[in-house]
Amino acid sequence: MKIAIFGAGQLAMMMIEASSDLGHEFIVIDPASRPPASEIAKHYMVGYNDEEILKFVASECDIATIDFENVDIGALKYLENHIKVSPPSNALKICQDRLYEKELFTELGINVTEYHSVDNINDIEDIVFDDKSDYLLKSRRFGYDGKNQLKCDEEKELLNNLLTKNDCIIERIVDFKTEVSLICVRQDEDTIFFYPLVENFHKNGILRYSTFPYSNTSLQGIAEEYATNLLNYFNYVGVLVIEFFVSNDGSLIANEMAPRVHNSGHWSIEGCSMSQFESHIRAITGQLSTFADDFKPSIMMNILSKYPEPEKISELGEHYMHSYNKEERDLRKLGHITKVADQKEELLKDLKRYLDILDN
Repeated sequence: MKIAIFGAGQLAMMMIEASSDLGHEFIVIDPASRPPASEIAKHYMVGYNDEEILKFVASECDIATIDFENVDIGALKYLENHIKVSPPSNALKICQDRLYEKELFTELGINVTEYHSVDNINDIEDIVFDDKSDYLLKSRRFGYDGKNQLKCDEEKELLNNLLTKNDCIIERIVDFKTEVSLICVRQDEDTIFFYPLVENFHKNGILRYSTFPYSNTSLQGIAEEYATNLLNYFNYVGVLVIEFFVSNDGSLIANEMAPRVHNSGHWSIEGCSMSQFESHIRAITGQLSTFADDFKPSIMMNILSKYPEPEKISELGEHYMHSYNKEERDLRKLGHITKVADQKEELLKDLKRYLDILDN
């Protein structure tokens, strides 16, 4: 099959690499001049809603998919009239708006924190009263990696600036023990698989590292129940990820969903027999008949801002280093390192040594 990927970043690159034995042809669409996936697939350097590229994809490709969620909904709706599109445009419409997302979670019985739509400072005053420090003001759209959000006790000028430029929502800050994510893949209602929960640790709003598997296996069942409701609601095909807080009382609180392969699933390339990237391509092409069954304890660490010195990293023993071939830039994801072992405790002993090198 011929597959068009909208976005040509590292996620597209790893989807293509993971599918080398599946017999598919890929093209990537991205306005950037040298995105990571352009080195291994035909690259069309145009906008995602370019009329000519949409006509080309509709006539020449069998399937369209994405490597990031802020693709133009109109473009995907157009393609849905001609070819298979995974994920469906309605899933992207929901995940592109925090309010729509929270409302759908609530409708499906998925536990979320308190939230309110707000239009101005007076709305915030009316809702939160004296406990402004317990709430965050967030833009409903285009907020990721900690961007476009402020605590509600910030100066009014800053809050007004965010409110003026964006439709916004306020959310009560969750007191949580940790953060986890569930990576799931659906081909049809009879073919749904789940990876065990992975624990995630953030720094400055950006994923710093993930450890697999999460130690509290009792939460797996409720996470899968939530995800199944979401997958079936959309008649979803492909990989979908839900990020959760684990609250101080031990309950799962959904934060957001990602209708695509996800940073917290990079460990799966070496940590099991079928990575999230391969399972996504298998699902959207109807080739997902089996699933990974040999999960290994793993740690995945993002390489941020600058590449580490190879000599220092090599001294730390066996690991797998993935470079995205990007130019160095502050807080940019340049690659990742994965280390696997027979016991998770072995990995945790090495974690600090890796982070000391990666953070300095």
